[in-house]
Amino acid sequence: MSGILKTLFDSAALWIYLQAFWYILISILYYFSIPWILWGTLIIVILSWVLRNPPPDKKIVNKVLGVDPSNLKTTDDKLTLLSDNHHHHHNNNSINNGDKLTNNEFCMRVIGHRGGGYDYPENSLSAFNNCKAKGCNTVEIDLRRTKDNIPIIFHDETIERLTGKIGVIKDMTWDELKDLDISCNHPLRETFKGGERILSFNEAIEQCLNNDLNIVIDVKDSNLDFVQIILDAYKKYPKLYEKAWITSCFPVTIYMLRRRDPKIVTCLAFEPKVFLGLAEESSREHGLTRTKSFVKNLLIFILDILHEWALTRFTYFILGISCVLLHKDIISPHIIEEWKSRGVRVIAWPINLPSEKIHYTKTLKVVIIFIYLVGGRYIYNSIYA
Repeated sequence: MSGILKTLFDSAALWIYLQAFWYILISILYYFSIPWILWGTLIIVILSWVLRNPPPDKKIVNKVLGVDPSNLKTTDDKLTLLSDNHHHHHNNNSINNGDKLTNNEFCMRVIGHRGGGYDYPENSLSAFNNCKAKGCNTVEIDLRRTKDNIPIIFHDETIERLTGKIGVIKDMTWDELKDLDISCNHPLRETFKGGERILSFNEAIEQCLNNDLNIVIDVKDSNLDFVQIILDAYKKYPKLYEKAWITSCFPVTIYMLRRRDPKIVTCLAFEPKVFLGLAEESSREHGLTRTKSFVKNLLIFILDILHEWALTRFTYFILGISCVLLHKDIISPHIIEEWKSRGVRVIAWPINLPSEKIHYTKTLKVVIIFIYLVGGRYIYNSIYA
């Protein structure tokens, strides 16, 4: 938000506060009555608690997300959990395989963005296998749906960027998509013999679970049909309750999902002007320019402001999220502590440079999402060294 707009909104907020204070004062001292603003506040509080999805049990959250990195203290040769109830010391070698702390604990420090789409085609079997080989114990996958209602793993709305073909995912059937090569435009395509194909949702889940990988499922569509798709997946693969969590930038999707199944661990993805970004991305993928409609742009602008304002006040509380996915440029020690006081972990994205990895994981001690695995185990094992 620009300086002028911020000053404008801060001034308006100050005036509203002063007016409300004056109204309360007059109502109590002059009319000897309880002002409506207090009744309204009480109603909002009650509604918030009635609508609220309680967050999952902390034991479930720790099982899925692992030990909070901010609770880890490192010395030259030891990794220690900061808690009066934990006094376990481990060599760096003990965290080489999945960052295990004890027989039942692990620390999730890095997440392979789309499986690490720089080294191998994104959201592919080879990318997931590479994550396992490089010691990255968690992958992020993108969930979409075909015209014939088959859930698949694909990031974009259209297929041009990865396949070189023309088409929109939601307008194509699984038979039209399943044999397309998603490696043809990859910078390392010559090394992929036989190419790579689009995965169905079930294929991706089975591959990750077989590799003992944790899964971050990013819902890319606001259609609430995806709620049932995810619920069906958790029913078919009960292990997902301990190995997977759901993220989306659509709060309603997160809310309805946890309303149906409170045991599912979820994360809300947020970045400034997120709805403007979604609108522009959708326009680009359909070969369109940004809308010039004043009304539409104004509505998007207002929606972004309200979304940002409500996020730290109501949204996180009502959704019952366990973590929040924040753009790296808005993360600071203060932001991390604020979210921690709410019982919510911070995850940073997109982290690509080695210097960024060190800063966010070693200095800020947050989990990061990154796109490539260059450097292999050395990067992961030296992050907290």
